[in-house]
Amino acid sequence: MKLFLGPVQLNLSFEADIAPQLLPSAHFTAPLLTPVKTFNCHYTASSIDLPADYQLLFEGQASDPDQMPYRWSVWGAAPHLLVLVADFHQPENIRKITAFLDLEKMSIRVHFERTQLNEVLSIDPLLQPLGSLLLVYFAHLTGGFLLHASGVRDVDGKTRLFTAVSGTGKSTMAKLWQQKGAEIINDDRLWLHKIDKQWHALSTPMVWYAQQPMTAPVDQIFLLRQSPHNLITPLQGIKAQMRVMSNCIQHFHSREITTSHLNQVLDFTQNIPIFDCAFKPDPSIVEEIRTLL
Repeated sequence: MKLFLGPVQLNLSFEADIAPQLLPSAHFTAPLLTPVKTFNCHYTASSIDLPADYQLLFEGQASDPDQMPYRWSVWGAAPHLLVLVADFHQPENIRKITAFLDLEKMSIRVHFERTQLNEVLSIDPLLQPLGSLLLVYFAHLTGGFLLHASGVRDVDGKTRLFTAVSGTGKSTMAKLWQQKGAEIINDDRLWLHKIDKQWHALSTPMVWYAQQPMTAPVDQIFLLRQSPHNLITPLQGIKAQMRVMSNCIQHFHSREITTSHLNQVLDFTQNIPIFDCAFKPDPSIVEEIRTLL
C-alpha cells in the first residue's frame, strides 16, 4: 500500500494482525505532487520498550482530553534517530503508539500496544496523533511547514489563507467563502510548500472527515480576530511575520531544525501579502476581502 502526503511518498507494510482501514487518509492514495522523499513504513501490533539511550526532547498534551485523549512525546538518540510516542488515557483498542524514525535510512517502524491481544487491529495508518506528528517532520524535510489555517480558492482563482488560534473563526470563515462559491482547501491545517519559487497551500488528512488532496498557490494571508465590525488592515514587518509564525505547528528540538523552520516561514511571509482581519461572522466579510487588490 502507498500513501502520498504532499511531496512525500509512504510505502506501507503491515504484519498479519493489523488490517489497514483508510479513513482520514482515504483519498491520499495517489500523488498530487511528484514525490521528493520516500519513507518505508512498517506497522506491527507488538509493544516495545523505549531504548535507554533515547532522551526526551519535547512533549505535550491536548487541552481538551475528551476530544484528544492522549499525551505525546518526542525522543531522540541522534539527530537522525527519533521516536514519537502517544499514550492514550482512555484506550479503546490501542493503549500506546511508539514510532521509530530513521531520517537517514528513510524508515519508520510503528508499534501498537493493544488492549485486546486476540483481535485483529483495524487502523488508519495516519491515525491521531501519529499522523499529525509525522506531518511536521515530513513538511520540514521537504522545505515547508504546517500552519493552523483554513484556506479557500475563490472563483477568480485567488487563494486566501485565514490563520488564528483555535476558536477564532478559521472554519467559520471557510464556510462563509464556500457559501459565496469558493472551494475549501482545508478548514484547519495547511501544509505550506514551495513549488517553482511560489508558495502553495496543500491540504492534509483530517481527524473527523476524509479530506480531499488539494493544492493551490497562495495569494494572501489574513490574521483573524473576532469583532462586531469588519476591519481589514495591511501589515508589514517582523511583527506581522511573527504573528503568522505563532500559528505554525511546530515541536522542534534542535537549533538546526528551528533555524530552518524560521527561514522557511520568513521567506513565506516576505512574499505573501499579510492583513489583520477583524470580522463579524456574516458574508459581508467575503465581499470586503474580494475588493482588496
